[in-house]
Amino acid sequence: MKEAEHSYKGPTTSREIPKGVTRYLDGADLLTKTQALRLSTTDLDGWPHAALLSAGDMVIMPSGHIRFALFPKSTVTSNLDREKRLTIALSLDGGICELRLRSRRLVHSTPDVPLAFFEAEVETVRQHVAPYAAVT
Repeated sequence: MKEAEHSYKGPTTSREIPKGVTRYLDGADLLTKTQALRLSTTDLDGWPHAALLSAGDMVIMPSGHIRFALFPKSTVTSNLDREKRLTIALSLDGGICELRLRSRRLVHSTPDVPLAFFEAEVETVRQHVAPYAAVT
């Protein structure tokens, strides 16, 4: 391999949610969407804390906001209640797509549903693609 084939130019950044992410989180055909999404928050000590969610745990709204459900007593829920910031990462188009978001907890009035609901707004979308890492 040539040296140029190993170059990494860094991520591209925007605020626009890629169509692939929108399709993945549209709430349709959930049985075919088997890739886990990595949701990352920051714990009390300042370290990253990761959780894996499925496409069935999240849905993108027409506004572009992303809604998701978590267990109310989870570390991720505590971190979001405190910090309000998270990232969602998934593989996309031969690389990794990372969405940086700000969240708020949604109030729900159904006591028999043991979940915490959040809505998050995208601040930044970063696409990390390295040609040598693509699966062929």
